[in-house]
Amino acid sequence: MAQPGRGLGVPDALDGVFGEVGVVVLAALTQLGDVWFMSVLAGSIYLASTRPGNPLARRRGAFVLALPIVYVVTVGALKGVFTLPRPPGAGVAVTIPWLPPLLVPVFENAATADGYGFPSGHALGTTLVWGGAALATDYRTRRVRLAVAGTAIVLMSFSRLALGVHYLIDVVAGVAIGAVLLYVVYRLADRGTDPGRALLVAVAIGLVGVLNQLSFDSVAAFGVAVGAWFAWYALVDREPATPRTTGMAVVSVATLVLAGVLFLALYLSVPPTPVTAIGSAVAAAAIVAAPDLGERVVSAVGAERGRTRPG
Repeated sequence: MAQPGRGLGVPDALDGVFGEVGVVVLAALTQLGDVWFMSVLAGSIYLASTRPGNPLARRRGAFVLALPIVYVVTVGALKGVFTLPRPPGAGVAVTIPWLPPLLVPVFENAATADGYGFPSGHALGTTLVWGGAALATDYRTRRVRLAVAGTAIVLMSFSRLALGVHYLIDVVAGVAIGAVLLYVVYRLADRGTDPGRALLVAVAIGLVGVLNQLSFDSVAAFGVAVGAWFAWYALVDREPATPRTTGMAVVSVATLVLAGVLFLALYLSVPPTPVTAIGSAVAAAAIVAAPDLGERVVSAVGAERGRTRPG
């Protein structure tokens, strides 16, 4: 797969077609497949799935939560194998003179990319996560959910080509690998009802990534997979909690926020490998067990108040 043939002329045809506003819109659309956005999407679905009296919905939500983890470890493992470059100029953003200074670094981060280019991680992840959400959730009809997922995949994939950060073959391969991986994981997880199996797949792929290349990204991804898998089996699997009160929900959301802060701190500080692994595992475990922690904390507080109440 020679580098000149990977584009099939598409990046050249799209070069310079979009003006300043168009490029900003493309940079926004590409976030549909970014790790942070899909993690927030999956986390929101997971939290919303903890409906009282419906543990099956919680299991399906946990399956969706597992998919960004599978995505991250898979992309890290694959790109370390192929080591194919991106198009020239992928790491340089166009100048948008009217952007506020505070938004310039945000735009530059969204509109550029570095590292290896094959396969497209954004295309793989969007197919895996948005497609998995369409299969596992019960919002509206499956046809509507698949239409939304398909639209997200097409828009995001086009944005990667139009921004010049991927060749056409990178994007097509990413979508294809994401679709195959989703099918395999969905079937292994008993049509999304056994998220522990999906998380175990993430652990296995994450281990391959670490063995292939020991880096902050590979260690963090592996730590996330291990922490999420351990938390599901140790704290959740037998009786998934479905918080029934506002207090339980508040503690659950607070746990998610704190876990997100820990992830951000690790990302910004890039600590030594053992700290990265343990911190990532703890944060992921907290996210998976957030509803259960919320239920247990509120129940414990209520029991303590009952013991200390006079009479």
